Amino acid sequence: MGVMRRLRLSFWLVVIGSVVLYVFFVVVATISPGQMAAVTMVVAGLAALFTFRNLRVAAQLAARGGDPQLRRSVNRIRERRGF
Repeated sequence: MGVMRRLRLSFWLVVIGSVVLYVFFVVVATISPGQMAAVTMVVAGLAALFTFRNLRVAAQLAARGGDPQLRRSVNRIRERRGF
């Protein structure tokens, strides 16, 4: 179970890193989005997936009857950071 949780976290870190790297190159204008249509679509899909996941987790945390395992996980993270 712990391995799957770490793999899931690693996946989301890679997604965030990919989006940030893509935005960096677009801003620097090294690659134009018109020439890289396929990459643009993939990054847009990853960004949408990440946004959907964050909205789903936020909704579960806001609901009174939300997932108790998720709440315990968030509390563990907060306690580790000292909040």
